[in-house]
Amino acid sequence: MDKFLHHTDGVALIIEQNCQDLYKKMHLLKVDALGLSEHGKAYFSGSHLKRLFFSIQTSAHILYNVVQLVNKPFHQIVLMDYGAGVGTLYLLAKMVGCSRVIYNDILEEWKQNALQIAAAINIDVDNYIVGDIDTTLQQLQVENISCDVITSRNVIEHIYQLPSFYACIAKLQPYAIVYSSTTANFYNPAMHLQHILLHKRVEKIYRQQRYQLISRLAPHLTEKQKLRLATYTQGYEKKGIQLQVEAYLQRGQLPKRNFFYTNTCDVEWGVWAENLLPFHLHAQAVQLANMQVVFKPGFWDTHYLSGVMNVFGKICNVCIATFGKKVGFFLAPFIYVIATPNLLHRNSTDGE
Repeated sequence: MDKFLHHTDGVALIIEQNCQDLYKKMHLLKVDALGLSEHGKAYFSGSHLKRLFFSIQTSAHILYNVVQLVNKPFHQIVLMDYGAGVGTLYLLAKMVGCSRVIYNDILEEWKQNALQIAAAINIDVDNYIVGDIDTTLQQLQVENISCDVITSRNVIEHIYQLPSFYACIAKLQPYAIVYSSTTANFYNPAMHLQHILLHKRVEKIYRQQRYQLISRLAPHLTEKQKLRLATYTQGYEKKGIQLQVEAYLQRGQLPKRNFFYTNTCDVEWGVWAENLLPFHLHAQAVQLANMQVVFKPGFWDTHYLSGVMNVFGKICNVCIATFGKKVGFFLAPFIYVIATPNLLHRNSTDGE
């Protein structure tokens, strides 16, 4: 089997050994016998088991980079996998020996699925928390848990209020590094186009959601007025739409634009459909929370079923590694967004 990491230091060797072990365990899983929900089974099989090497490899890279940033051995690191779903990061984090690993997701269904998977491969994760960022951080406070790092994979592109997300972490977990990866790479032309097409497709669904809500809130409006409001409320979630309908009824005021580019938002859940942001907008959200941000390019999967795709991925990875960030962001299928508290920078400077 190929190596998950190409580094050869002690940390990399620990991660590599556990990656190999996790791969073997998950490869032997009988998914139909795990007791997963139908949605969980479909997602786990399609997004992880079919691309198992890449799933574990991305987790390995995050953990390796986290250790370098936190500058602690694994047995001293407290890590929370935020929006973990049924991924592999929280499992691998526990296997490599993190002091404490906290699993989080917004849905009880995903938590139960995650518990079943962890039990099937005999991994005992320390905490499982269900809830959004506010609920989760409050629970950490109740249990007196201080995180060194909060990780996520393909989560931040869905968070409705990024400034509030980072501000909440900065307030309640002031020393936590927020290490995220996202496929919403504004600078890769292929990923850029893919997200635009996704937005256009789901906006048809979300616009209908908005129209139905507006029709319930103001049934006396004309069809033309309802459709116009449904168009102008793109990017608003349920509560925001209610406020905008009230403003329209009272003052005839149409909503102000509440989305960037082609982004669109699910009305009921209040989550973005892959929020596609340039770096400066994401940086603004981080910096408002008194944190510093660094962006790094990710890498391509080289374990597709297609040999052509694997060759393409290897060439891209060499170019990303050789030519630096400017070329890297253009080629990378995903990016890292790493937010570090200014408190850590000040403490580091004070100690020098």
